[in-house]
Formats: sequence, C-alpha cells, structure tokens
Amino acid sequence: MLRTAFFIALLLTGCATIPAAERGIVVTGTGRVMARPDTGIIDVGVEARAPQLADATTRVERTMREVVARVKALGVSDADVRTAIFQIDPIAESRQPGEEGVRVVGYRVSNVMQVRARQVDRLGPIADAAVAAGANVVRNIQLTLDDPTRLEAEARAAAMRIAAEKAAQVAAAAGVKLGRLLSVTESSPVRPLPRVAVQSMAGPIEPGQLEVSVSVEARYAIEP
Repeated sequence: MLRTAFFIALLLTGCATIPAAERGIVVTGTGRVMARPDTGIIDVGVEARAPQLADATTRVERTMREVVARVKALGVSDADVRTAIFQIDPIAESRQPGEEGVRVVGYRVSNVMQVRARQVDRLGPIADAAVAAGANVVRNIQLTLDDPTRLEAEARAAAMRIAAEKAAQVAAAAGVKLGRLLSVTESSPVRPLPRVAVQSMAGPIEPGQLEVSVSVEARYAIEP
C-alpha cells in the first residue's frame, strides 16, 4: 500500500511539471526584402539531326565552338560558361502494323551551355551573338541575385522583429507577461528566379524587383 501511494505521488509530481514545460507563446514572422536583379542566366546551344551519328556530332561540335567563341568575345569569363546538356537521341522510324523491332533512321545531338551574365542588360547581346553564330536553342532565361547573403540577413532581422511584435501582442491580449525567447526555427530562405519569355529578347529587358524572404517560428516563455 505504501509503495502504491508513493507511485501515485510520483505521477502527480510529473503531471504538475508538464504545464510549466508546455507554457509559452509560439508565433511566426516573415521578413521580406526587395532588390533589383543583378545577374542574368541564359541557356544557348545547338541541336542537329542527321542519318549518321558522326555527322550530327560534327555539326554540333563545329557550331558550338563558334557560339562559345562569340559569347566569350563579349567579355563572359570561362567560369560563367558551363555545359548544361549534352545528349544523343536515336530517331526511330514509326513501325507499321505487324512489324517487329525498331529501325533507327537517324540521330539527334544536343549541346546546350548555360551562360551567366554579370549584368542583366548583357543577356540580349549574348543571345544575339549565340544565334548569329548558329545557335538554334535559346531558353531558360532567368534573373537572379549574384550574392543574396546580405539581403537574407536583412530579411531575417525583419522576421525576428515581426515575431517579437506578434508575441508581445499575443501576451497582451492574453493578459500574461511575455518572457524570454526559448527557441527559434528558420525555414529555408526563398530566392526566386523569375523567368523571362524568349520573345522579349527582341526588346529591352525590365528586371523589376526580386523578393528575398525568410520565415521564422519563435517560442517565448510566459512569466509567472
């Protein structure tokens, strides 16, 4: 009987500590910072088809050499040019009813490189130079930020201010005293990459503004 009473006392003691551990105010805050894009990314390349693989490969290789040379002549560094796709696809002839197997009638070879422009207004000249050199693939035009670290820090600070303000408002509304910050969880910063339609390359590119956002979940104690 004594052991049972002791066990019940332990349970009651443990239950009494649970509300204290659970007490708190949990809020979220999202900080947003707007900035003008300073970097452009564009994919340019060559695609060729031929009955013989060697012919398609040779045509693509020869043209891509000229494309790369024209692009780099505009001041694009080696570090800002990389191969994004090199692909070889057999071209099969449609089978007739009753026929078995597949007959390869040619090959399609694609070589696409990604070019990073350190100035957004250089995207147009890069695309023009690539097309003039024989590129028949121009796509995936994006506007971004070269280094969003500083903007993320500003958004993070704003998110924490918003979370603190929310916590104070909740505490006041609940009639309790807001305590110290117990924990913070941050979601991954959002770095948008807006795409630009290829058709717009005929005119000026308007980079507009990008939004860098950071969200946090903050937990505050409630003072007794």
